[in-house]
Amino acid sequence: MGVKTASTISAAERELRERVVADAAHSSEMEGLTSSSEYRADAAAFVEGEFDADELVRRTRARYGLA
Repeated sequence: MGVKTASTISAAERELRERVVADAAHSSEMEGLTSSSEYRADAAAFVEGEFDADELVRRTRARYGLA
């Protein structure tokens, strides 16, 4: 999946991305974890269609030295 811009994702895709991010946040919170402001900013950009899920994972892994 390549990097996408906000103008190339549908409303349905945006809603799906919102749900996926919210579910992941809830799951983390249930485990007693919190997300960083940097991750939340990246997640919001992902929801808006600025990049795809692969890029979100790449950024997150790089942030924690897992790249």
